[in-house]
Amino acid sequence: MLQLIWAIAAVIKLLFACSVGVLTTAFIGLKIKEKKNRPVYTDGYVHPQFKHVLSAFRDNFKRGFERDGAAFCVYYKGECVVDVWGGYADKESDRPWRRDTLQIMFSTTKAVGAVCIALLVDKGLLRYSDKIVEFWPEYGQNGKENTTVEHILTHTAGLALLDAKIQWEDATDHTRMSKLLEEQPANWEPGTKVGYHALTYGWLLDQLVRRIDPEHRSIGTFFREEIAQPHNLDLYIGLPLSEAWRVSRIRKASIFDRFDEFVYDPSNVDYLFVLKQYLTRGLMLKVTSNPPWLQTLFRVTLNNPEIYTLEQCAGLGIGTARDMARFCQLLIDEKIVSGSTLQLLEQPLVYMQDCISNANTIRGRGISFVEVDLPKIRSRLIGHAGIGGQNIRWDSKNRITYAYLSNGLKVG
Repeated sequence: MLQLIWAIAAVIKLLFACSVGVLTTAFIGLKIKEKKNRPVYTDGYVHPQFKHVLSAFRDNFKRGFERDGAAFCVYYKGECVVDVWGGYADKESDRPWRRDTLQIMFSTTKAVGAVCIALLVDKGLLRYSDKIVEFWPEYGQNGKENTTVEHILTHTAGLALLDAKIQWEDATDHTRMSKLLEEQPANWEPGTKVGYHALTYGWLLDQLVRRIDPEHRSIGTFFREEIAQPHNLDLYIGLPLSEAWRVSRIRKASIFDRFDEFVYDPSNVDYLFVLKQYLTRGLMLKVTSNPPWLQTLFRVTLNNPEIYTLEQCAGLGIGTARDMARFCQLLIDEKIVSGSTLQLLEQPLVYMQDCISNANTIRGRGISFVEVDLPKIRSRLIGHAGIGGQNIRWDSKNRITYAYLSNGLKVG
């Protein structure tokens, strides 16, 4: 009798395994068919000399590298030479990406926050070497008394994470957030390590702007009144709810998308480091899990219009690729800050390995650097990347600026 039961159990197990295999194969087949049958929609303008860029952009959709929607804009020597968009702003509802579609810019917003601080420097209201306690005495608690403005911008301030769970009420009340930041002990001695301040960067800069700006404006209001409105930029740090209908819908990468990316480029993500962080509850896990209502990895919580309204320059700026590229163009044209301040902004400062992301990134005052060394091209691209494939860069020497935004998040 016992042998019969074991035999039946084995058969059931085999049938289950076969069913899973068949369903998995069928699903993969459907994914392949979807990629082949997916119509490729793109629109926009490309200068004749840059027509190959449109082909490459369309190819991203054809090959499934872009699963949802994207926009790309390039300025060269002051002229817009590429301004293209395509795919879906919301694939589930077949809503196409249009010329005025807005996108969450994620950490590319850090460069915008850095320019806000640069503008305060340009106005003579602070220096990068100033200690935070000169403007914010209460911050000098628990090992943070020697933190400088530059430490925050270079991610060496030692306040990459907060022990307290950040509630929505904290994020929407700058006095409550101020208290959380003041009371938090330093994660390490400021200036001794670099560790990506994924979200605290934004709250820290907001507190600085509120204290240093003579009008005590929030960073979102400061950016709007000092930069965005004067230059007619469709960019926001804190989006009015009336504009929420234009924002694309964020989609996280599925397990199959992650597998595709791994097969295409296994080195794109340090999977062993990430696994170790999650198994040991390392700094990366702690940084990415707080606040729990602001998530992009295993679930996406950002398709909530209320979140769009947050004035968070670490990762919640919203805009178009066109206006981000033009923002960079205005910057290198010295129409936002002076040439001397731009030189300070473009100065690389930190070459250490990041203790949170494990990346070897060259960092400056709120921006990062990518060195391009090809047979016919040598360039230092300055700006910031963002999770899922976002990127804004400029090259003052070669007079190039560009921005790329997409709503189908990639792993690397």
